[in-house]
Amino acid sequence: MDTTPFHLILLALDVTVLLGLFLWLRLRRNNKTERAAVYQYEKSLYARITHHRPSLRWDVIGVLFFGGFGLVCFAVLSRLIRTGFMQQNVYKFNVGQCIVEGIAVHGTLFFIVAAALLYRNRRHVIALFLSCCALFLAGMSFNMLYWEPYHIKVEHYTIKTSKLSKRLRIVFVADIQTDRVGNHEINTLLKIKQQKADLIIFGGDYLQAFEGTRDKHLPEKFRQLFLDYPLEAPYGVFAIAGNIKDAQVRDAELFNETCVNFVPSTMVYENLGADQGLEPINLVFLGLEDPGFNADGGRSTAALDYALQDEDGKFTDHFVVMAGHYPNYAIDGYKDEKNERPMIGYRNAERAPDLMLAGHTHGGQVAFPFYGPIPWTEDRRIQQIPRLMWSGFFTYPNGGHLLVTRGSGMERGWAPRVRLWCPAEISVINIVPE
Repeated sequence: MDTTPFHLILLALDVTVLLGLFLWLRLRRNNKTERAAVYQYEKSLYARITHHRPSLRWDVIGVLFFGGFGLVCFAVLSRLIRTGFMQQNVYKFNVGQCIVEGIAVHGTLFFIVAAALLYRNRRHVIALFLSCCALFLAGMSFNMLYWEPYHIKVEHYTIKTSKLSKRLRIVFVADIQTDRVGNHEINTLLKIKQQKADLIIFGGDYLQAFEGTRDKHLPEKFRQLFLDYPLEAPYGVFAIAGNIKDAQVRDAELFNETCVNFVPSTMVYENLGADQGLEPINLVFLGLEDPGFNADGGRSTAALDYALQDEDGKFTDHFVVMAGHYPNYAIDGYKDEKNERPMIGYRNAERAPDLMLAGHTHGGQVAFPFYGPIPWTEDRRIQQIPRLMWSGFFTYPNGGHLLVTRGSGMERGWAPRVRLWCPAEISVINIVPE
């Protein structure tokens, strides 16, 4: 792993800090003399017994001092491994992962040893508190590093419509975003196959390798995954482009000769399924350059006209499904990066697609109960989306439905591979007749 050298350095720091704490707690003791009665045979005498009792004040000072010293050294080391000199001449550290794993592993170790030393000094209450801190940190770290990111959750959503006379099941998966094809990716495809979908859509961002552990054969392994576990759906299996630059040029090759139809830019499929005897729907895929509506109220591309209107310019009676990597096309507040014009979005439009699908946000990856995702990202597009709309299923007054999925993978590259109270997701949308 690319974090191993960092852990070895921190291990040396652990030995220094914990040895210092041990010596501090052992030496900072007050001698207290007590008078005790000792009976020997028939003769009574008093003897002086000396007890070595630790000072509570010095115990607390020692834990705070050495804990703070270790934290400062950890912060300095974390900053040091980010420098260009270290990355180019020493080792390519994955800084984000190093920081998270460092806090999880070495923070837990400090709490455990400190609790044991304080218990030895008969500070049972403080030792119990530190033990609880260690247990909490270890449990949360295990969950966000090793459990939640790799146990994908199948979320079901239901839409009732009068435009269809029979059920339509759509599976939407975005942001696989892997740097290593393994059991998680295989399990994702197997769970997709279990849903028996009528239409399968992948929402972009498929590969994101970290430079320090780059697998030169990653694209071939990803493509082989779809050859070994082929997907089938009556309306087709489609994939749109994502925004990850490292993978963007390879997206078309990733799905070459597989079961997946890759859509590189904005495209409309009218009456999809009609030639197979299925109930026709209109399917729209938006390219990264297509934000939706412009400020003047007109549609930015002809593709959107085809999707929502029939040949006479009236709103179509077909069920319209639209998929884009960014959710901005469906939400107001977005500004075009080239023209800096505010975009209205479908939320305030007269008519919206019946179902809009998007990813990109990962749900924030870290969220807290009753609060939602933590606004940590510097991504301008995500910042313009209301924080509580980073993931979930939303219904607009104009009849449109928007699903922003949490994605099945995680942010890779220099970022830590974590999820906390924001599990990976496969989205299943059941569209049923009213």
